[in-house]
Amino acid sequence: MPVVDLTVDRNLLCPNFDGYKLSFDTVPVLRQSFQRNPLKLEPHVNQYSLLHVELFAKHNLLFSDPWSRHNSYYINTAHELVLCSYDELRGQPRDQRVVYKMQLNDHGDGHEHLVGDYNYSLRFISEKYCVVCDGKLSYHLLETGDRMRNTQWQLVTRTQIQVDSLSRGFVLYDARLDIVQERKQISLVAGHVHRGEAAEKHVMQLIWSHWTLNPQTSANWKYEQCEQLETSGSLYYCAFEPRAESLIVCSNGQLQTQAAAQEQTKEQSNKATTPAYSWRQTEEHLLIDFAMAKDTSCKDYEIICSSSQALVKYQELALLQGKLYAAVEENQTSWNVEGDVLQLKLVKQMAEQWPQLLQSEEGPKELEMEQQELPETEPDRLPIPNLEDPIEDCDFPLATAEQDIKMVRFNHCCSEITHTIFMGNAPPLFASSLRAGYPAAFVTRQGVDAAVWLQSYQPSKPGAWGVRHEGNLHAFGYVQASKQQRKFIDCCPQMDYAVIAESYRHVFIYKPRYDSAGGLRNRNGPQVVIGKQNLVTLDDDLGEVLGLVTATNVITLLTEHAVVYLQV
Repeated sequence: MPVVDLTVDRNLLCPNFDGYKLSFDTVPVLRQSFQRNPLKLEPHVNQYSLLHVELFAKHNLLFSDPWSRHNSYYINTAHELVLCSYDELRGQPRDQRVVYKMQLNDHGDGHEHLVGDYNYSLRFISEKYCVVCDGKLSYHLLETGDRMRNTQWQLVTRTQIQVDSLSRGFVLYDARLDIVQERKQISLVAGHVHRGEAAEKHVMQLIWSHWTLNPQTSANWKYEQCEQLETSGSLYYCAFEPRAESLIVCSNGQLQTQAAAQEQTKEQSNKATTPAYSWRQTEEHLLIDFAMAKDTSCKDYEIICSSSQALVKYQELALLQGKLYAAVEENQTSWNVEGDVLQLKLVKQMAEQWPQLLQSEEGPKELEMEQQELPETEPDRLPIPNLEDPIEDCDFPLATAEQDIKMVRFNHCCSEITHTIFMGNAPPLFASSLRAGYPAAFVTRQGVDAAVWLQSYQPSKPGAWGVRHEGNLHAFGYVQASKQQRKFIDCCPQMDYAVIAESYRHVFIYKPRYDSAGGLRNRNGPQVVIGKQNLVTLDDDLGEVLGLVTATNVITLLTEHAVVYLQV
């Protein structure tokens, strides 16, 4: 499998950048109220996993139009899609306007959202089309017409995301329009947090589907589900490549197909029907062997043994639990890993043969010893470390495979992962749409800087894929790390500034291309370049920040009680 490297373009770096200077220049703040508050749904008490928290807390409820960056949209409590527009020539916001009222089907809920449903999500796919996911069960394809004019949007088609599924609650991660074999194709990927059967933990399911329209044979859009993927980790980036033959996913969990997940579940269920362990004995010792599952390590097991009790757990599954037949030496219990077997060694207090391992007569029968002699003496133990020595970097434990963050390219034609980017333990800082109709860029921390990356795709070479360094936000990787209350992070399409919005009150704006520090120079070095930092404090009565959209010279914020425009 090819490994793609994040190769930094040194021409985009600024070695003489000397940080940001706090500016006391006033940032004009324009406030615009609305008749109905934005619709924001909260998770149910049963939606307690980290995936649910990230899904609801980090959801941007203000949607940007890549073809018209000064237009943004939100959905209010009356399920109306409202346009917020900024007039660049006058420097004033236009009046808000309802462009469409959502048509909701009755799925036994009385046309209303239930507690636990996801928030609305929206993606623009061309100058005249957009896709809305209602957060419940359905996609809505809307024809917008010319969005620069006062036109009312029309419903083209509506379909259920998963026809033969009882799952409820979806979020739209990406959608794009392509012309494939002279037919229009709208590719869609939606996410749903599902409680997995394999390890009794929550996983993120990704449903990959598409609409197709062949004007020569039919005027109706045909919906078809292509693939279903899932990952047990957090989802940091999810976007199609051009032509939507592959899906790019960044997560700290393993990405696999539904068939592979079902096969893994089947293997684990088969293992549950077989004995979880086998044991052997001599007059002085006990050997208990546990077959380790694939892609697991000893860190996934919990071992607690006393003189009379034994407990061995794999994740939340108890493999061995109960009172031993007789007493053992508690301080001489040891374990080791040999291949794919975890072996637990116990030393009996009295030299005798046990008729069974546990007093309850549960578990498998004893295996015969296969001419293996146990060592009479314990192996040499490592010396006790000196705790007064200074801690070095090598003293910290390495991250496990589940904690490693990878960005993978999953190809639909071959139904497998074709390319991988290893990102260590640092997830992307944020994703942003820089160009209309092109996949979203992702931003990673490179030293103190933040590097902006775009997919590099050649239609003539569909098997080749990579990313290129598109831009650089000087020292932004360092400054964003100090903002512990950050909620939304973004940059404008030209990368002239970056913005960090907290949940309440504070907005930080960073302009790396600002000043030459008044001609100051480092000793025997080039002229110093500094950036400009602005701090905007919002009014107390605005409430929580629910969404953020950036444009060339304006930042639009959606709050609980008003829309705010920051002129930058």
